[in-house]
Amino acid sequence: MRLIPILLIALTLCSCQPSTTSNLKRQTSNHKPQNIKSHTFKKLPVLEYHKIGYPEGRWTRTPENFQSDLEWLYENGYYPFNFRDILSTFEALPEGKTPVIITFDDSTSSQFRYLKNGKLDPQCAVGILKSFHEKHPDWPLRATFFVVIETNDKDRNLFGQPENPNYQARKLRQLEEWGMEVGSHTYCHDRLSNVSLEQARHQLARASKMLEKNTGRKPVSLALPMGLYPKDLSVLSGKYQRTEYDFKLAAEVAGGLQPAPWEKGFDPLHIKRIQTIKEEWKKFFGRYRSKRLK
Repeated sequence: MRLIPILLIALTLCSCQPSTTSNLKRQTSNHKPQNIKSHTFKKLPVLEYHKIGYPEGRWTRTPENFQSDLEWLYENGYYPFNFRDILSTFEALPEGKTPVIITFDDSTSSQFRYLKNGKLDPQCAVGILKSFHEKHPDWPLRATFFVVIETNDKDRNLFGQPENPNYQARKLRQLEEWGMEVGSHTYCHDRLSNVSLEQARHQLARASKMLEKNTGRKPVSLALPMGLYPKDLSVLSGKYQRTEYDFKLAAEVAGGLQPAPWEKGFDPLHIKRIQTIKEEWKKFFGRYRSKRLK
């Protein structure tokens, strides 16, 4: 008769094996910086940009205001990281600083553009970031670009400029070489909540394969189109046909300040972001209380 309780215990233990997400939560929350005592932050901002251009709007930030954002962050003790650095819990963070992650969705030409003379456009996001880094060498060149590869809008496909197809691979490679990160926004920007699990796997694997081929690095960061998740989160990591992929981090489209990896409520597949509009800057950072946004 003692065999029955023993079998029940064994079956219970087998059925309670943690999922991949649970494993990642535990591993990340246990992996704290060595100098964690000097870091007092419990939350951090993950900023969400789309277009850099005119006019200012919900999905567009002017070059001047983007430059102003960087200046404000620098002056107020923030320090930039890539999205994937969440996995290493910001070990390179200088004492007294707070991490900030700058992200861009949709890979429009306004984010990374070359002029007709072959030079980097100083008014695009990458141009502004590089110029700011040159002015402030203690501000590392870090940002994460969530790219789409094939949509009906040619300006969103791998930073646009379809008249120069060789630019696509070049830009992806350069972002990684310069210290920034290329993440995925899926292959075609499909809403993963509206497609089958098989289609979702195809989208994710196809994008991962293409990005790894051009950057030499398998992407681990994903931004869900429209912030909509697939019915089964297990599809964010796996295999489609012969292509393996593994998205360890997933960004939401909003949500506010993000809990630090060691804080309760941290979920690597639900990373909150702040949309970079006046109201959000005022709400989460206290900016523009006495100044007009141009």
